[in-house]
Amino acid sequence: MKPIYTIAAAIIAGSLAGCTYTSQGLVVSKDRYAEALQEDHFGDSAEKIVYLDQNWDRWDSLWFYNTTQGSNFLPYDIFVNLEQKDNEALFKESMNMSKYRYLPQRDSWDNPDGLPVGLVKDSYQGKEYVGFTCAACHTTQINYKGTGIRIDGGPALADMDSMLLALNEALIATQNDEEKLQRMATRIAKDREAVRQELVATAEKLTLYNDINRPTNGEQTVHYGYGRLDAFGRIYNRILGHLTPGNESSNFNPPNAPVSYPFLWDTPQHDFVQWNGVADNNDGTPAGFLGPLGRNTGEVLGVFATFSLEKQKHHLGYKASVDKRNLLRLERHLTSLESPLWPEEILPEIDRTLAKKGEELFQTYRCQLCHSDDEFIRNNPKRQVTAQFASVDIIGTDKQMASNAISYTGKSGLFEGEPVALDPRETIAAETPVVVALTKSVQGVIIARDPDKSWLRGRAEWLYDIIAALFNNPRREGSTRYVDFEENNAFPESLYAYKARPLNGIWATAPYLHNGSVPSLYEMLLPSCSDEEIAAGKKCRPNRFTLANREFDPIKVGFKQHDISDYPTLFEFDTSLPANHNTGHEYAVGKTPVIKVDANGVAIRNADGSFAMETLPPISDEERWALVEYLKTL
Repeated sequence: MKPIYTIAAAIIAGSLAGCTYTSQGLVVSKDRYAEALQEDHFGDSAEKIVYLDQNWDRWDSLWFYNTTQGSNFLPYDIFVNLEQKDNEALFKESMNMSKYRYLPQRDSWDNPDGLPVGLVKDSYQGKEYVGFTCAACHTTQINYKGTGIRIDGGPALADMDSMLLALNEALIATQNDEEKLQRMATRIAKDREAVRQELVATAEKLTLYNDINRPTNGEQTVHYGYGRLDAFGRIYNRILGHLTPGNESSNFNPPNAPVSYPFLWDTPQHDFVQWNGVADNNDGTPAGFLGPLGRNTGEVLGVFATFSLEKQKHHLGYKASVDKRNLLRLERHLTSLESPLWPEEILPEIDRTLAKKGEELFQTYRCQLCHSDDEFIRNNPKRQVTAQFASVDIIGTDKQMASNAISYTGKSGLFEGEPVALDPRETIAAETPVVVALTKSVQGVIIARDPDKSWLRGRAEWLYDIIAALFNNPRREGSTRYVDFEENNAFPESLYAYKARPLNGIWATAPYLHNGSVPSLYEMLLPSCSDEEIAAGKKCRPNRFTLANREFDPIKVGFKQHDISDYPTLFEFDTSLPANHNTGHEYAVGKTPVIKVDANGVAIRNADGSFAMETLPPISDEERWALVEYLKTL
């Protein structure tokens, strides 16, 4: 009888505590239902999947994968029964989704249809949808000699843009092909014409979304490729479209500044999270919960939440499918996630003698000023990470993301004449910076009640989670920012910057720089050069490299490179294209200046108050390899 009592106790405890364990089933596969694909589109494969010790057990991972945040991407029955454009295989089939680098999963308790990591069923206002979870963009896998290493919180290699375009082609093909249509209607058990009309409506919405969000630079389209997305640009466009309903196609900006998906370990402990620090991770309240909740609410609005920005009678705020309780729970869940350590039982052992030399160089070249924190301890959930920012003009990396974030504007539509955010003293003009409209939208969604819950239940859950946030938020003491801006620099000009962060787990997060324009850690320590300099034999960052394969290069620390002529299905990243530039952060080669410090490591200022700058001498190739070896240890 003991097992029965144990199961009953687990169920009761899980029900009372909102435990992740019972929501994923009491018996969970050790491999977390990861599916190993031994044949791959891009020349690599994995015979088995392993997980590293990141302080999450199998239930923790699966809860992260399968917890909805209120994303309503497509009608659920349409997505799970949709065939690919040119064959009868389902679109959600593992080999197809893997082509866009979404991680395949087998069927499980909370994922009965075997959706890839990051896709989940969501219910809203009596309808069922497939939506995106945090894990879609923040779980990765690297392969090494037949072993696939899944890394929770790692930057996904996904190509969302190509997936959405192919999905739309499949929707259109199915509505126009009578045999495809009939097969779908049979699987769904609905009238064929009713299914056709639903396909037409779904395709029209996705076509509009894809058209508005084409990554254009003037007349040129520059595809993101793998591992990148202009999330800011697409969130902005979702807000602008909802401000001018029925006229979305005339109120948008090109989302043409893709950035790498950031890794999530240390996120709750950070003072600023986004690459340009647009949102403080502590809003100044005792709990500090609105900072993370605001950031995550904006993210869900961007990834297909259902919402309206029209005023609601007898209701505060704006009606939305955003699951605010789950967003708070997900943020708390991340406080226990730790960065992955280099697995010497799988990858080649670290040369500790060489790594020690690299650590000395790391200090000599002042890398720790931007990439570490005096109080940082990897496995301390209360650690606090102070992000250091460098202005774009000084660091020299591609400026398009930072520029777009502060310069993009749009028609304010429903917000025209309304107070700016919660401040009644200033109103919104006919044209508004999109960052202002986004802030107001997020605040309105946060204060609104969940329309799928009773007033009492919704507010009770809110109170519970606010109290929990009060005792679990490691950032409630406040935060600071910017090492090389003048002290009183105004918003939004102060967002014209990019963030550095601690480098723990950096080995598992290729490619590098905010826009993913450098393929490996070794090449991060090389200069950017012209094609002519490279042709002449100078050792430089590559101006073109391949992306999509997962096979790991443990020497240079990045993904293994292939000749595009041998693997034509790979994506070729071209750094000469807009938003793809691989310049900047060239401290180790004597090009990017660093701040002068005194003998105590304190920054030196000039007479006018600006920081004193200097360039350091270039390191040797032997020193580069030592630095790479040290970075493996973090």
